[in-house]
Amino acid sequence: MDKLDIDGLPASEVGIWTLDKHERLRKYVDAAHGARRRFPHRSYIDLYCGPGRSWIRETDEHIDGSPLVAYEAGGRHGDQFTEFFLADASREYLNAAKQRLATRGVNARTFHGDAADVVDEVIPRLDPSGLHLALLDPYNLGDLPFSVIKKLAEVKRMDLLIHVSAMDLKRDLPNYLRTEGPNHLDRFAPGWRRAVDAKQRQERIRQAIFEHWKSLIKGLGTTANDCVEAVENSKRSELYWLVFVARHELAHKLWKAIANVSSQPRLFD
Repeated sequence: MDKLDIDGLPASEVGIWTLDKHERLRKYVDAAHGARRRFPHRSYIDLYCGPGRSWIRETDEHIDGSPLVAYEAGGRHGDQFTEFFLADASREYLNAAKQRLATRGVNARTFHGDAADVVDEVIPRLDPSGLHLALLDPYNLGDLPFSVIKKLAEVKRMDLLIHVSAMDLKRDLPNYLRTEGPNHLDRFAPGWRRAVDAKQRQERIRQAIFEHWKSLIKGLGTTANDCVEAVENSKRSELYWLVFVARHELAHKLWKAIANVSSQPRLFD
């Protein structure tokens, strides 16, 4: 359910665990300021940007969304992103995020539509000599086709922070296993049926699918960091796995230094 924020624009409903996700984004943007300083062109890409503000259902607190979190962190050391690329399937959300950045002096480039479609519009507009950070935070696995990651990973000096819906994989895995035709899991991790033994326990199947997905990323010439953060809800059920992907060792070093920002458990270390 949406609410209007004090600025009259929509704010999306989120759980309190969103604070952990945003804190990792904030910490990484802050930690990478020295790397950004070396590049005249520095872009932030958010293909599921939301409205730019949210409210926490457990506390009714209003908080910044990911585009504003990235903006505030990016300007902390004078190494602000020089370009913001925003996309969302909701035109209302996209316009709200753009307006909120505009009040901060940012003329963000916006793209209305699903990530799988708009990524082809975004990539040609990225400076090939720049440094880029993309956040991918969809609601479910079906909205995170591997094609989006593949295309972004082909861009030189592209770091990716990806939120993988562990809850979706757990809740819907029986349906994915029963369905013979293409489903969300086939979009997320192409070839998983050939790579995974579906006769194992479901927990092992989930892990094998995730490892297959990481191997697909490695096949792109980039690497998913071994430090994968698990975000849980108040009932200690895994909601997301936060995966950092980059080519350069410095980026991986920075991620490992800041990833564990709460008492939530790490999936791997």
